[in-house]
Amino acid sequence: MQSRLFRLRSLAILGLLVGTTGCATILGGGASQPVAIRSNPESATFTVKASNGLTMAQGQTPQTIRLPRKNEYQIEFTAPGFQPQSIALTKGTNGWIWGNLVVGWIVGFAVDFATGSAHKLEPALVDISLVQVRASTGELRTDALVKLHDKDGRLIREVTVPMVPVEAAAK
Repeated sequence: MQSRLFRLRSLAILGLLVGTTGCATILGGGASQPVAIRSNPESATFTVKASNGLTMAQGQTPQTIRLPRKNEYQIEFTAPGFQPQSIALTKGTNGWIWGNLVVGWIVGFAVDFATGSAHKLEPALVDISLVQVRASTGELRTDALVKLHDKDGRLIREVTVPMVPVEAAAK
């Protein structure tokens, strides 16, 4: 009788633990995610700001930082002799949330979305190159070569963006 009661309690506790956690929280990396930040030239200064304007991290490249998955972010880069550049980190869907269809159900989905684990930050690797080039008019111009990578390091997209001096942008 006592061993039967022990088994029932054990099953109830196990069911409670499984039912009150989400798959993305357990298997998908949790509520925060590492983001690798690199630049050319190295040692560029970066500032990471959340969508609400709060500064979440600062430092020099290259570096890997952990950011909560709940927010979207703007990473601003500066380096002496180069124009400032910024890159957006957006939220995608963490594929592990679909495990809640098997285990966890509504409670699992609720936990994953409440903790931010239902999301993943994209790109997981930010690699930016600031390059000086001569324009066809002969004037000195700075372009940024922006490379967006997924978490496995595969190149998603590469874009060259002309940099506009702060004085010209204000006109």
